[in-house]
Amino acid sequence: MKQLKRLYLLFIPIAVSLVITLILYSRLPDQIPSHWNISGEIDSYKPRYFVILTALLPALFVWLLTVIPSLDPKSENFKQHQKAYNITVIFVVLFILAFHWYAIAAALGTLLKVEYLIKSTIGILFIIIGNYLPQAKQNYTYGIRTPWTLENEEVWRRTSRFGGRGFVICGFITLITLFLPSTASFWILSISLIILIFGIYLYSYLVYKKEEES
Repeated sequence: MKQLKRLYLLFIPIAVSLVITLILYSRLPDQIPSHWNISGEIDSYKPRYFVILTALLPALFVWLLTVIPSLDPKSENFKQHQKAYNITVIFVVLFILAFHWYAIAAALGTLLKVEYLIKSTIGILFIIIGNYLPQAKQNYTYGIRTPWTLENEEVWRRTSRFGGRGFVICGFITLITLFLPSTASFWILSISLIILIFGIYLYSYLVYKKEEES
């Protein structure tokens, strides 16, 4: 688990982000944007102290994802996919930090297109997850966990490959929607994710049934 503990290096950018947040804290308004609708308009606010919580959230996330694998009944399998796991965690943390700083920028009056940030970061994150997901070995923490993948290692392997391709496709679809109106892109993304999730579960079940019959 030594490589897993390298994730603690993420505390460096997280600490820098927290320090800068504290420096800017007095300049922030009493209410901070916390949610945007599908048209990219702010529709919810939180008290100013909320930015301290979102600045600390990545640290909690890193700690949990470093400790939880050691509690996994199949923790030994993490040695075989630690690189994939670490890279996924790194990009998810960067994703959280990006939204933290977008909220601060919006609170300070910087006009940015939130839909571009959301679509681009989610698209890139999906592509990265899709590329590394097939490397995941059977466990209860990281990967595609269905009743059938957890029951059979071959079903896990084949479903991970299938799901990985699906995430990559969804990632590219997300990036393409950068050029579409907000409402249209929302429905395209929603339908794509529903198809992906349903497809993964159905594929996992069918592969399991085939394995049982062979």
